[in-house]
Amino acid sequence: MFVSCYMKALTVRSVISGDWENPSTWSTHQVPSNPDSVIVSHYITLNQNLTISSPTVLFINSSGTICGNYLLETLCGAGFVNYGYMYLNQIKTRLGANYNEIQCKSSIMLSGCSSGSSSFNSYPPNGRVEVWPPVFCKTPDTNWEGGTFTGLMELQNTLGLSIYPNPLTTDPLTILATGKADFKLTDVAGNFILSGVLNDKTDLNLSTVPN
Repeated sequence: MFVSCYMKALTVRSVISGDWENPSTWSTHQVPSNPDSVIVSHYITLNQNLTISSPTVLFINSSGTICGNYLLETLCGAGFVNYGYMYLNQIKTRLGANYNEIQCKSSIMLSGCSSGSSSFNSYPPNGRVEVWPPVFCKTPDTNWEGGTFTGLMELQNTLGLSIYPNPLTTDPLTILATGKADFKLTDVAGNFILSGVLNDKTDLNLSTVPN
């Protein structure tokens, strides 16, 4: 089994939600530096690109999140196992397994290694990987406005879609479309909120939806 194979003696665990670069975030009171495994069970934000080197395997538990508008790269001999949430700009990996949710703003790339041990799999029933729309997470440099605002992306496609006000400061949320299409609104965790049909001009009252 992938998990048991890589659970070795030198393990660093998150102890609070915080920045990856903050030593107090970790059980060793220092930023992880090539341990056998890093276990994330909290909300961890990145403030710069993160490279995981051999022999480290990154585990994100079901209660864990890694979030940031940056690159996560795992080099040959390293990898990750995700049971939680990964909201990133880009992932480059040689070895990865996803059992819950990964959302990337630009791309996910799988690279090979000379040893041949390169694979990435997203496993049912909950494994889901999406590239675009952008990630929504609580860092200043991502598409998250925070407070009473909701960050929205204006999409350009064959519908000529336009959304305002952006950010959402007052109801209703108005969606203009030059065509007809079904829509579904979910929260950042993918939970269903409402659905309907877009047809020219659609006003949505979101006053009862949590920020």
